[in-house]
Amino acid sequence: MSLLTPTRLKKAEIIPDVLDDFHPQIYVDVSYPSSHNFVNLGNEISPSNVSTSPVFEIHTIRSASSPSPTPTLPSNVTYTLILTDPDATSRSDPIKAEMCHWIITDISSQARTSYSIDTVELTLGALADRASNPTELISYLPPSPPPGTGFHRYIFVLLASEVENNPTVGQPNITKPVARPHWGYGKVGEGVRRWAKENELIIVGANFFYAKNEEQ
Repeated sequence: MSLLTPTRLKKAEIIPDVLDDFHPQIYVDVSYPSSHNFVNLGNEISPSNVSTSPVFEIHTIRSASSPSPTPTLPSNVTYTLILTDPDATSRSDPIKAEMCHWIITDISSQARTSYSIDTVELTLGALADRASNPTELISYLPPSPPPGTGFHRYIFVLLASEVENNPTVGQPNITKPVARPHWGYGKVGEGVRRWAKENELIIVGANFFYAKNEEQ
């Protein structure tokens, strides 16, 4: 499924609406254990099933050129995961877009020693137990599209720090958006693309789902 990521993102117009074209390096596996739902590159999930924060894993994407049969995540790289809605309040009238729903920073490939280095699994309730503690920069805002606004695209984006176009050791000082609507930029359509650039972050993976109000 990871090899389909660019195709699905383009079909949903996430590329170019939200993200510039990129080469996925990591697959972002997101699930909601409380409702037994998985985010699967454009599946539909009811808002009532995403009311609590999700669990996520990150996996390197195998390629034909990879020298290892089981490629691993670099041990010296940290990541940032965000959730954004480019369709607030609706896709046809996105006056609050993009809407920032979640930011977690300082995610390490070694954040949980009980997992192999090529997999990280994190839940908010367990963050305090980590030797390398991720930081919840913006708390999880459950997706809640208003009635009559159709499907919204909810996009998880995984970012890594950038030096000479390569992920590097540690994260820069990540700035917190001053507001959720427009990611604090005060302009319709502004969001993760501008925020990532300002924080010298590059996109390494993405996943998304659709949701609409059950009172449509």
